[in-house]
Amino acid sequence: MPNVEKIKELRHSAHFSLAPYPAVRLLCIVILGILAGVNLSLPVEGWLHLCALALVALLAGMVYEKLRSKAPFPLFFTSISYLLFVFFCFAAYSDYQLNYVPRDGLVRFSGKNVLLYGRIADRPNFSKTGVGWIMEVEEVFENGRTFKLHDRAKIFMRSAGKPDVKIRYGDMVRVKGKLDLIPEAANRGEFDPRRAARMKQLSVQLFCAGPWQVQHEGEPRLNGFERFIVQPVYDYIAKSIEELMPPGEERKLSAGVLTGERESMSEEVFEAFKLTGTAHILAVSGLNVGLLALVIQIFLQRLKVTTAGRWLSFVLFCFILLVYCYVTGNSPSVKRAAFMSLVFIGGETLGRKSYPVNSLAFADFLILLFDPFDLLNPGFLMTNGAVLGILLIYPRFIDSPSSQKGGGLLRSAGRFLLTGVMITISSIIGVSPVIAYYFGTFSVISILANIPVVLFSTLLMYALVPMLLLNLVSGYAASFFAATSFSLAELTLRSALWFSQVPFASITLRPDGTEVWLYYALLAALLFFGYRKAWGKVAVSLLLGLNLLFWYSFALHPRPVAPDMVTVNLGRNLATLFSSGNETVQIDAGRASRDQKRIAQQLDEYGVAAPKAVIQFYTPDSLIAKVPARHHLLQESTKLVLPSMVIVRPEEKVLKLWSRERSLLIVSGTSRLKEEELYKADIAFLWVYRFAPKQQQQITSWLNYARPKRCILVPGSFLPRVHLAVMQRFAAARPGVEVRSKTRQIVVQ
Repeated sequence: MPNVEKIKELRHSAHFSLAPYPAVRLLCIVILGILAGVNLSLPVEGWLHLCALALVALLAGMVYEKLRSKAPFPLFFTSISYLLFVFFCFAAYSDYQLNYVPRDGLVRFSGKNVLLYGRIADRPNFSKTGVGWIMEVEEVFENGRTFKLHDRAKIFMRSAGKPDVKIRYGDMVRVKGKLDLIPEAANRGEFDPRRAARMKQLSVQLFCAGPWQVQHEGEPRLNGFERFIVQPVYDYIAKSIEELMPPGEERKLSAGVLTGERESMSEEVFEAFKLTGTAHILAVSGLNVGLLALVIQIFLQRLKVTTAGRWLSFVLFCFILLVYCYVTGNSPSVKRAAFMSLVFIGGETLGRKSYPVNSLAFADFLILLFDPFDLLNPGFLMTNGAVLGILLIYPRFIDSPSSQKGGGLLRSAGRFLLTGVMITISSIIGVSPVIAYYFGTFSVISILANIPVVLFSTLLMYALVPMLLLNLVSGYAASFFAATSFSLAELTLRSALWFSQVPFASITLRPDGTEVWLYYALLAALLFFGYRKAWGKVAVSLLLGLNLLFWYSFALHPRPVAPDMVTVNLGRNLATLFSSGNETVQIDAGRASRDQKRIAQQLDEYGVAAPKAVIQFYTPDSLIAKVPARHHLLQESTKLVLPSMVIVRPEEKVLKLWSRERSLLIVSGTSRLKEEELYKADIAFLWVYRFAPKQQQQITSWLNYARPKRCILVPGSFLPRVHLAVMQRFAAARPGVEVRSKTRQIVVQ
């Protein structure tokens, strides 16, 4: 009889090994290669040369092993050559995708009015202001000439609500409008549209004034699978939801849960889900795929009695998941969950054991193989963080399944609730740093909010599936499930809205990349030593990690030196932060309440103190009054005196500010410029609405009199393009004069 004590000792002393995780090892090299290609300045030719050298070394090592070596494992030289080859290949691939554009592509037409012909390459995204899509361009008509090419462009067509013209994936259309380069980030630390677009191989965007400038031409270009299966299924789902559910936020939520349809929801709803950390249910993700996979497995369980039945079940499972991926737009989260499900079910079909972490890594590898820039997608990182948290942390919170059996209905309900809480906590531990890094917030209430919101959204999914199936045979029977779905959607929305109103539901927190890496390194160390039951090392790792985070955040990562003045770009609008060192004054607050959040972010980015006073220049008084500050200088007010600053309004649309160090003048319109002492300043902002010879003379005369150190000309919204070009030449010829850019901040130290 074997020694039971020794068996137990062997089980508890098992060492952690990467042997069962080949996909994890490969994924680590792939990630390093993509990061190197994105961040290092080596040209793609250099990466290709390194690929060739690594390939030669790999082939040489394999030939040597074949002829001379009798070892059961690859040589160290061969293994290193293989890893370097993978690393250099992905580095070259990502560098080429990010930094290279077609020589005869659309970039040469930027700044011109053109007519594009091509195929709609993704599902159009509808919003309150219009509809946007990506277009595979095949033909450009400009200035009477036609150019054949192959490039991609981002299109936006202005329209109130859904347009009269149907815009669908695969349609062949002609679109007329102005082609421009995709802009960079408007302010420091904000989303960079140009970088994000390059990750989708986009360099230009076209603005279309309305549906009358879009014309369908030719049959939609779809393959047989998309034309005869995906499109009819999508149309049926959309039509069923529209017929069976009344209009409103509940219908939009149901469409989002099923198909990923991003029809515009109210800003209040989006903000509520964001504050409560439950925004993940608004889009199709791994949760939806997991629920669908469970339903499919239940229906196909009878087929798994024989080997042929298991393979037939697996093929049907693959087909249904493939259709669902296409119906939902092939988002990274859906593809990742589908790949993981296929690996799990495929291993079961083959009778082999699969490791969840290795399956996740393999799914990530396949996704990055097709699109390496998914690695830099916040959604990719958040879903991986949440799934890894559940896979690695959740098992530490619960007992083995065998110890949880029995106990009656009440105890089972308690275990179910506890399991939901533990899964939520595990996912929050894994994903919170990524959310804080990209969005600057941490939801304190998310642990509690996720319980009802996820529960109701899960039940919503289970109600929607039979609704769709029954609607094939009886709309009356389907209406009962539709009513249930509507009620569950309403409960989901009300739960999110209620939790969002809890005080301090969300706090502002924005770590940098180093702090995020330190957090995950600490978490990995705790999990590793906890797995080996080395509790002393767990305590040492925790203390060491907390010390590193503390000293980096407060000692090695000092607060930036605040400038004397910085502008905040808010689209066509502009806000200005003027500081005396002790006090800060904010001039204007945009045109919407959300603009103040962007201004607050810039206060933090530049280390500027919160404003003591907010001054109206263009922003309505109603928004100025809502900005948290001690003083508010509204439109009718003419003077404000602070301990270190004085602000006066000599006349309408004219402001003058003095601090101990410098002065600032803001004037709207060249006709208000005067050659008086009050109109002299170190820095001047001048809004210009026309730039004809008369306005040029007025500005020149004032510049010769006032001689400001910096003069910023701000083009008006309707300034003719010809006048703008003249203004840019005017500024280039005069030192200290510049034209305001919507993607470049003005900083004065």
